[in-house]
Formats: sequence, C-alpha cells, structure tokens
Amino acid sequence: MRATLAITALLFTAAVQADRTAHDGSARYPGVKALTGSIEGASVDAAGRIYAVDQQKFVDLQTGAVLFDTKAAGLPDTAFLAASRALRNGNFLVGDAGYHKVYEVARGHHGKPRVRFQSDEWLQPNDMAISANGKRVYFSGMQWSEYKGDAWYSLEGGPLRRITKETVCPSVTLERTNGIELSGDGRRLFVTSARNEIINGSQKPQSAQVYALDLDAAGRPAKGAKWRMMIDIYEAVGKEAALKSGLDPDGMRLDSKGIMYSALYGHAAVLAWDTNGRHGKKVELIKLPTIQSPTNLEMGGEDGRTLVIVGICKKKNAEEEDKACVDMIRVPNPGRAITDLRKRSNHCH
Repeated sequence: MRATLAITALLFTAAVQADRTAHDGSARYPGVKALTGSIEGASVDAAGRIYAVDQQKFVDLQTGAVLFDTKAAGLPDTAFLAASRALRNGNFLVGDAGYHKVYEVARGHHGKPRVRFQSDEWLQPNDMAISANGKRVYFSGMQWSEYKGDAWYSLEGGPLRRITKETVCPSVTLERTNGIELSGDGRRLFVTSARNEIINGSQKPQSAQVYALDLDAAGRPAKGAKWRMMIDIYEAVGKEAALKSGLDPDGMRLDSKGIMYSALYGHAAVLAWDTNGRHGKKVELIKLPTIQSPTNLEMGGEDGRTLVIVGICKKKNAEEEDKACVDMIRVPNPGRAITDLRKRSNHCH
C-alpha cells in the first residue's frame, strides 16, 4: 500500500494529471456557517484543524468557535481580517488589512489581542507566509482598483522591511499582489501578480502570474536577486476560459514536496502546479462543486493530506446573498505548514 501511494505521489509531481473535482466539505467543517462571503485566510494547526477569517471574525471551521472578534475586542470599524497563520506556541497571527496590523491571538483569549506588526505604509496586509522555524514572516498587500501591490517581511522578531522595487527586473511587471508563500527550505518567496484593465467601464483582471524571488540564508532577498515568473496562470488554465470567468489569483499554499495549490478566484477551481525547477509546471485543475470564487486554502486533517478550500458559494440566483462555502479533496502529500508545525510540536499523530 505504501509503495502504491509513493508511486502515485511521484506520478502526481511528474506530469499533468486529469482534472478532478473536489466535494462539499460543509459536513466536516460546519463552522463555515459562522462566516460570511468575505471568508478567506485559511490556516492549519499542528493537530490538522482548519481555521479561517472573514471581515470581523477568526473561526475554527470544525466547531464554529470564534477565536477572535474585532467588534468584541473594541477595534475600529476599519478593521478587516484577511489572513491567519498558526504559530509553534499554539497561538495564531491574524492579519488586519483595514487597520494595517497583525495580531497574535491566543486560543481561548477573547480580549484585545497583542499587536505583533503594524505600519501605516502597508497597503494591507492581505496574506502571510511563515518560515519553518516560525521566526520569519512574509506579507503581501494590494490596492485592487489601482492594481498596486507590495511585499514585506520581518526576520527574527525584527522590524518590518519592504521588499523594494530593486528586486524587479525591467522586463517583469509585478503588479497587484495577493497570495504569498515560502518554499520548504525558506530560500524562495512566491507571490501572485495580476493586471487589471478597464473593460466596458469597469476594471477586470486580464492577466495573472506567480513570481519567485530567491532569498539568502537569513531570509532576506538574495544579493542581486530579481523576481522571475514561475507560471502564467492564464496560460495554464486557458486564456479564453480565464478571461470569461474573470479569473483572479488569490491565496496559495505549498505541500511538503513542492506542489503549489493556487486558489483561482472567480474561476471555481484550484490550480495545482509543480514549483520544483526554475519554472513551474501544471499538474492538474481541481474543480469546485460549491465554491464559485475560492479565496484561500490549506492542507490539514489527521495526515495533513486533506486540501480544504474556502470561498464564496455558487449562487442559485442573482438575488442570493454572498455566503461562505468550503470544499475539500484528498491530495498525495501533506501541506508544508502542518509538516513544519508537527516537526516542532508535541502533537501526537
């Protein structure tokens, strides 16, 4: 059995697979009902439990327990939760895109959380990635209407630093950034980039890529390193289909073997692609049965191999309000995040 699984995993990483369809995960993750259509920021802890945020709340998707509520904490109306990541100490980082802060939220503590990072120069932050040792944090942010984006980092508890424009090649157009992820060895940073254009009086995404930046051993941009394109998402999906759906790349997460899962907002699908090598290669397109616009995803469960996707539900009619949905699918390898957490925790599995 183990040999069969190993061969399956090898084939999965080596070639394009036939497209698969996930299935409705609401029975396993009923806590999704506690969140609104602004659901995003999925994260996993060492036990394999999945969490997510919406504009106001940070919630355990298994139980619906609210771990953090901006209104209950007395935060201003400008607060807008957009991201979450688990820490080795059992706490969580929760990003506030509206108030330009990142909080450390302790499980079971419902008061005002400690602010870990803040900057008025941040565009948001919108998403986060954490290194294996938990001491290096990377942030993305954007202004959708102006297709502006930025990326920041903090090393070993140090100050926030912006990844400057000097890391952009003249031939590279790194624009509206959204998803962000770090390689397993901590030596490459991945970000999404999308371009909006005005079509019939409104802005719509017209191109999307994922770029990578080499980092040095300390986690800083390597000397002389430039962003390079890893994969053209529109090309991988099919440009005609991408334009028709209004595909917009959102959150993305790596597994332990270098396969990236990218949420394709508006496209009702997740793209799996291989980051091993200088350029990415499509593995498969995972179709989503209940989600129209996936915003984020993470791998969890007992063995870390259940890919859980969150996003806005498909509507039965135009009048139906945006609601949060969750889909899930089994994948060959555990996620990078849960693998790192289990290496450094006392969790029994």
